[in-house]
Amino acid sequence: MSAVDPSAGLVKVRLQPENTETGWICDTAIAVGSTVCYAPSELGSHVLVETVQGDGDNYIVVTRIFDAVSMPPTFSALGDVVLQAGQFGVKIADTELVVSESGVTVVGPLIIRGDVSVQGTINAQGDISTSGVSLEQHIHRGVQSGSSVSGTPVSG
Repeated sequence: MSAVDPSAGLVKVRLQPENTETGWICDTAIAVGSTVCYAPSELGSHVLVETVQGDGDNYIVVTRIFDAVSMPPTFSALGDVVLQAGQFGVKIADTELVVSESGVTVVGPLIIRGDVSVQGTINAQGDISTSGVSLEQHIHRGVQSGSSVSGTPVSG
């Protein structure tokens, strides 16, 4: 990959073994109906190109490929190893999402916009807070002895 225009979905590729640069050609994306998965190609990545209807001047990128020069990424979620058969991973800088037979692992910040429903146990390492009130550091007002109800938790 020798040039990338992500706003137009176009790239330039150096064809081997002649090292000839193409003009601007279409980058690749996965799409089914209105669902689209697109990540612009990176400069220097190796890709497979095909000609459109056998036209040697009209290429499209089919997919990214890995080889001895352009190695697949490692995932810290897996102990800094590459994905194996049956695993799926997304990596953007230090943020990772890995799906495997043992579940889904996310490394990095996770923002969920919308409701969350959980069936089962939630286990957390570290503090949990809601509306600015820490589960580990909160205090209650109006505490009385006996079976009285205390006030709502507040920041401690």
